[in-house]
Amino acid sequence: MNEIYQLIEKLAATSGQFASLLQDPLLDSLLFNKKNDLIKKLTATDFSKISTVYLGAHLVHARSMSENVHFVHLASDFLHKPPASIPKGAVFILLNNDIGKDLPAYIDFYNKNPQALFVIWDWDSQHWLQMSALCAIHCDVYISASSETVFALSHFNPCVIGPVFACVHQWSRTFVLNNLELLLSERADGPFGMHVHYEKYARRNRAIASVMQHFPAVAFANNDFKGRSDLENLKEWGAYKTHWIMPVLGGVPIRVYNALLTGGIPILPAFYQNMPEVAYLGTSPLYYDLNGLVEPHEIAKSAINVFNESGENGLIQRVLDGLARHHADTRCNDILLRVQRAVDGILRNDYAFHDSYLSTYHA
Repeated sequence: MNEIYQLIEKLAATSGQFASLLQDPLLDSLLFNKKNDLIKKLTATDFSKISTVYLGAHLVHARSMSENVHFVHLASDFLHKPPASIPKGAVFILLNNDIGKDLPAYIDFYNKNPQALFVIWDWDSQHWLQMSALCAIHCDVYISASSETVFALSHFNPCVIGPVFACVHQWSRTFVLNNLELLLSERADGPFGMHVHYEKYARRNRAIASVMQHFPAVAFANNDFKGRSDLENLKEWGAYKTHWIMPVLGGVPIRVYNALLTGGIPILPAFYQNMPEVAYLGTSPLYYDLNGLVEPHEIAKSAINVFNESGENGLIQRVLDGLARHHADTRCNDILLRVQRAVDGILRNDYAFHDSYLSTYHA
């Protein structure tokens, strides 16, 4: 037990140092200046009726759900071949992955286009603090995809909305519906769970190594799925009844939403039950603890039973719920509504809270 106490002391010291760094007055100055700059931008350009929205390459399958809003899909190299003419009042919704590999070019692009509003949707905020902080500094509106680090990142941007959780972005809504028969085909019991090995996350690696001893479709893998066709990836996700998911840290990864939208049953870590993210995942997922990682057959069998007992109607309902709740279409349009509310609130000096992000998923 003494070793546990010593570990607690180390954790407390690290946490105290982190909290102390957040007290730096440099961060106060940053927030004060960024808020004033944002007010100037909103005053100089009319963003009251957003009609042109540029989306990063990772959101290529997102479609506008409003006839008054036009989505422009950017190429992955747009920073080197920027749009020729960006209209006043346009909005950019970019993922951290859209700009991270060429951050200096993005910062230059951001500074040269004051007529546009830049929204960064950060899908890696739970484990990449340096990139997240830089993204937050160099945008007008910052959105975390995880509730875990929102407090820390609020020190780098005065206009933080959401969080808005990640989403299914591999397939368009139409593509999924056109291939519904594929998702209704016979499936293996599973679980399925291919995870990339990350050296610095030893606990996650141990968890994967433990479960993969029992199930051949749970294993370490690379990112070769990125080279496959949309159909090949959909077939793989639709080939299993259940999906074992082990996140890097506290965020909910895309694969959770992929599992739900393709009609499967996710098997998730138990700590999710204590995070706001769980409020909209529905009743389909099951939750494992450490004992379940050591002896995973019981919860895996329970997940299969959930799938089988729900039948074809349950599978179809999970697909439809996934399209309605967790697809890129829904998330991007939801972001626009929140951005519009935030802009209107700043201009009206409205200090009330109108976001209520969790209510979106109970609708």
